[in-house]
Amino acid sequence: MIKLARKIAIISFLVAIFMTVSVFGTINEDYNVKVRIRSPRLFNQQLSLDGYENLTVYKKNDNLEKLFEIDCNDLSILADSYYDKNYNFLTGEEAGSAVYGPYHVAVKDSFSSFDEAGDKVESLEDSFDEDFYPFYDGTKYKIYAGNFPDKKSAENFVVKLNANNIEWDIIYGDMKNVTVYDNINNIVFMYAYEQDLYFSSFNKTESCNMIKVDGRPYRGLMTFKIIDYSKLISINYVDLESYLYGVVPNEIPASWGLESLKSQAVAARTYAVYNINPYASLGYDLEDNQNSQVYLGYAYEKTSTTEAVNKTSGEMIYYNDKLIQAFYHSTSGGKTENSENVWSTALPYAVGVDDKYSDDSGSPYNEWQKIYAKDEIIKKLKDDGNVVNELYGIEIKQISENNRVTECVFLTDIGELSYKKENARLLLGLMSSWFTLENGSNFYFTKEDSKVEKLEEIPSRNSILGNVVDETSEQTNSVASNIESGSILGKYAISSSGTKKVSQEKLAFISTTGVSIIDTNSDQYNFDGRGWGHGIGMSQYGAKEMSDEGFTYDEILKHYYTGVTIK
Repeated sequence: MIKLARKIAIISFLVAIFMTVSVFGTINEDYNVKVRIRSPRLFNQQLSLDGYENLTVYKKNDNLEKLFEIDCNDLSILADSYYDKNYNFLTGEEAGSAVYGPYHVAVKDSFSSFDEAGDKVESLEDSFDEDFYPFYDGTKYKIYAGNFPDKKSAENFVVKLNANNIEWDIIYGDMKNVTVYDNINNIVFMYAYEQDLYFSSFNKTESCNMIKVDGRPYRGLMTFKIIDYSKLISINYVDLESYLYGVVPNEIPASWGLESLKSQAVAARTYAVYNINPYASLGYDLEDNQNSQVYLGYAYEKTSTTEAVNKTSGEMIYYNDKLIQAFYHSTSGGKTENSENVWSTALPYAVGVDDKYSDDSGSPYNEWQKIYAKDEIIKKLKDDGNVVNELYGIEIKQISENNRVTECVFLTDIGELSYKKENARLLLGLMSSWFTLENGSNFYFTKEDSKVEKLEEIPSRNSILGNVVDETSEQTNSVASNIESGSILGKYAISSSGTKKVSQEKLAFISTTGVSIIDTNSDQYNFDGRGWGHGIGMSQYGAKEMSDEGFTYDEILKHYYTGVTIK
């Protein structure tokens, strides 16, 4: 076996240190964020961990305490569970064929320091043909042996311990421990997953602590949690400004004007600090993707965006001296949106504004089109929990004063399904909720004596009344009472041969003016839209245009966030 002395070099034990310049840099030391790293993670139960020099392990209480260093910068982190000979995770019935597992033999002695435990490990490995390693429970160290796939295998091993009068317990640790392996698959140490242990190394080039997860480098430290009894998650603990170095170039093109980059830096900083939550149940504040802000770490940093972060150091956006939720999006389409028209809360600083800058920016998302087959939409409805087999049509029921759809109704065989605010856009995967819709099965019905002008094209978005009568017309109320809308498909027609369900793709309507053939084919739905994103707060393409036109970053931010101050 590989002796512990060749795996780990003990530097110090429980030497309390504060978060100083050597770890986190000199800027905004009061703010550190915890970011869940989902990419480039490939597996839910294991990952690789690399450093620039020896890896250091810290424990975090109020401050960071340096525990020890690992004389190896190439480790694997695994959730304690069942694995095959190649360390592929096994579950369910497959676990019965595991080669490695969560059964361990714990020697009853405990130790107050890591080096004491190390001495005992060496002694035991000299006597037994098994891998021993320290286990840390947060206050003391014990010695564990093996990672057996079943209890019987562990019991077979303890026969040897009994012969040497060594007291022991068999421990079952499935998804309760984090296991650290070296690069030749020996266990370096194990710890209970509730413990706040952090890993990092020192990068001399950047003069700061850095760590690599699955090959991607990050500033700061990395910790690991087991959630949902099945997932080993990685969390980057990093100072705010270093976090922003890895966010801004991934939220806005680094080639854009400096003032737009600075506005993005201030908005991203504000968003991050607003979301810091020391009591977060899963142990992190933000994710590394669009659920929070796109954060790809050190390798994606750019000189121009780093400059923008540094030149706005510590600046954030406030309304009435309180930090705002600094939402932003790519392209507004010509108007931003009120927060209550997208989500539930009306925020006084997140109200819709005219946004010619976004329109003038040349954004490729100013206008867009999406076409869905009927079957695709039915599948989306099913995936959202609706037991739907047929779709007769889609109606836009309500739009906001800023042109975004706030209620969309799907006419189905189980009735009308109403999706409000952002839900329709999210269901359909559209770029924004500013859209119009065309399909062949939606009809408007009126009484015979209604005074409605002939329409060349029935609108699917705005109220039909705005197109058939003047808004000031006295006819408005009488016309409104005579107009109904809906799909003719799925309804029943009474004829001399009986009652039949309307399902044809083309219908013939006979009137005094002759026979009209109407195409009712709704197999295809055409969505024409504007903008990209929820439309709340700053338009990034609008910020680009404002920067190009000579506006400063604070002017950009005050245009998009109403009544705010930057400080």
